[in-house]
Amino acid sequence: MQAKKLSLSGFNLDDSEKARVNDVLEKYLRRIEERVKSYDELKLRLKKSLHGKSFLHEVEGDLVMGGRIISAKETDYNMYTALTGVFEKILVEIEHTLRKR
Repeated sequence: MQAKKLSLSGFNLDDSEKARVNDVLEKYLRRIEERVKSYDELKLRLKKSLHGKSFLHEVEGDLVMGGRIISAKETDYNMYTALTGVFEKILVEIEHTLRKR
């Protein structure tokens, strides 16, 4: 089952970056869907800030699932590492939530 709503903000990327981000999204959406039957919304926000000669990427993610919001935030110079970190934190929180039931 796919998310009813996937919203990305701040992801103004070139074509090669979009392709890699889509690969990461597909991989982790599959992993989330293996653990959770349904969720209402997944929001991802990317903020870039210039630090020295390179950009620092801050990715924030919110997964809305049955009235509960699972939030995660990761900052890294590598955008893909930050995005992966957010998804890993969300997956850990999903596992924790499922164990508590």
